[in-house]
Amino acid sequence: MELLIAGKVLGSHNLKGEVKVISDLDNIEVLVGNKVILELADSQQKLLTIKKIEHLVANKWIFSFEEIKNKQDTVEIRNANIKVRRDIVGIAEDEYLVSDMIGFKVYDVKDEEYLGEIIEVMDTAAHDIYVIESEEFETMIPDVDVFIKNIDFETGDVTFDQTIDLNYATVWSD
Repeated sequence: MELLIAGKVLGSHNLKGEVKVISDLDNIEVLVGNKVILELADSQQKLLTIKKIEHLVANKWIFSFEEIKNKQDTVEIRNANIKVRRDIVGIAEDEYLVSDMIGFKVYDVKDEEYLGEIIEVMDTAAHDIYVIESEEFETMIPDVDVFIKNIDFETGDVTFDQTIDLNYATVWSD
């Protein structure tokens, strides 16, 4: 059973333990009453039941979970990815969403050099932007044919034509 990233917790919404979530799923309300896995920042997972979903604005939603009762409980799930079974939202095993690409490995098409891993997909008016993170750089690659040469969903690999330098120095702070 393959899981799908249905959204990401942005932070708390109020004192009752509701959280703001960003999601591009069209039918996100079908998750009400279902169990979801929250993949926390430290690679731990938490199993929660969605009690209520309300639309906030654009692709932002307010989620209530059965197991979260106050604002203090929301601290540990901030920035967590919400994962669900694909069949719950009506997506077949052979269908893919842009969010499925998070975690894909990116390689240069010319010399097959490893460039990093997709950590985020930004939705813009013109096209999606893949944010690739390596130890040295954070690179933003637009999803256009000039740059993206192949996406292999089976292996989780993306080949990219790095004709111009799109690397930005990453500032690490402890």
